[in-house]
Amino acid sequence: MRKKLILIDGHSILNRAFYGVPDLTNAEGIHTNALYGFLNIMFRFIDEEKPDYITVAFDLSAPTFRHKEYAAYKGTRKPMPQELHEQVPVMKEVLTAMGVPILTKAGYEADDILGTIAKRCAAEGVEVSIVSGDRDLLQLADTHIKIRMPRTSKGTTEIRDYYPEDVKAEYQVTPIEFIDVKALMGDTSDNIPGVPSIGEKTATSLITTYGSIENAYAHIDEVKPPRAQKALREHYDMAQMSKDLATIRINCEIGFSLEEAKLDSLYTPEAYQYMKQLEFKSILQKFGEDAFASSEMEKSFRLVNDFGEAQVIFDRAQRAEEIGAQLVIEKGEVVALALCLDGTSIYAIPAVGFLTGQYLAEELERLILEDDWEKIGKLYENEWFGEQELEVFLKLAEEWRRPAALMGLLHLKKEKYGFKEKKFEL
Repeated sequence: MRKKLILIDGHSILNRAFYGVPDLTNAEGIHTNALYGFLNIMFRFIDEEKPDYITVAFDLSAPTFRHKEYAAYKGTRKPMPQELHEQVPVMKEVLTAMGVPILTKAGYEADDILGTIAKRCAAEGVEVSIVSGDRDLLQLADTHIKIRMPRTSKGTTEIRDYYPEDVKAEYQVTPIEFIDVKALMGDTSDNIPGVPSIGEKTATSLITTYGSIENAYAHIDEVKPPRAQKALREHYDMAQMSKDLATIRINCEIGFSLEEAKLDSLYTPEAYQYMKQLEFKSILQKFGEDAFASSEMEKSFRLVNDFGEAQVIFDRAQRAEEIGAQLVIEKGEVVALALCLDGTSIYAIPAVGFLTGQYLAEELERLILEDDWEKIGKLYENEWFGEQELEVFLKLAEEWRRPAALMGLLHLKKEKYGFKEKKFEL
């Protein structure tokens, strides 16, 4: 059975997602709609195909060999909107956090990278799916190369798949002939000039009849209609240049290893943090204990959501020789507790259900305060927590009527943050 590889046209899918998903921002004001749409598209393809490998290719801003051949190549394109531009580097960071390889190549476009990898892997017995919103990629369709074109509108994504027979059915030409059609008719989006007076209908008719621009020119006296014959005769050099511009290169010198593209768990600790920062709640739901399956902490880390299990862990902590602890505080509220016992077992306990923020703080207070404020100082020295955490412990020490702990904490705060003494009645 053939292994499966998914190749994603990075900028194309980001662009599609940006215009297909309503504008979204997180609490920091960062635009996130393209990121959200891209990830959902990627997850969908992964769920559908269950691939063994995955890779994303991106364009670089530097000129390519096509710009050197034709200076006006893509010269009519509008600049990328700033709201989209700022999401590109974040998308690359997220993919890297997920362990998804990113490929770029100076002097070439993402299309050329995708074409090279697709043809190389298909020849090696791999089933390839290329995900792109760019029709140019249709020329790569082959027996073992499927072009998958998503269209996102109002948050809904529809997908059209193309093998060679599908290209033929829709465009009346083969994937290879598709290049010649584009070369004759031109492409306004890429600013490929084409041949004057030849549109899509005439270009398709010429190529279905003669198979290529070269063969049509070899039979130039037979070409109809007369205006097309005249145009091709006078602008054959332009037709050839347009064909070269439109042809995706399949022989790029680019390093690629299937082994490095192997799809493991995308739900890494690093990716989890990005999803939280971006506030993708629906994607966060995909994370669980498996979120850390690919990290070095796989055997020692555990996400704890059950109240009973948390109590067992706190009992273990009472007997541990060493405890590391950190309260996670957002907007003055405890939202999670991290515990490290004896430097080996690591637990993340979010404030959910009966595991309230107050409960977590009280349990931690019970573990490490116990009128021994020096332990707090040691934790601080090891950068386990800072001023916000001290505030929580001050409040708890006061509520729990722990005078020695309170005085010690007040002293620590004064020493670290210039705290002015005030009176407390216990």
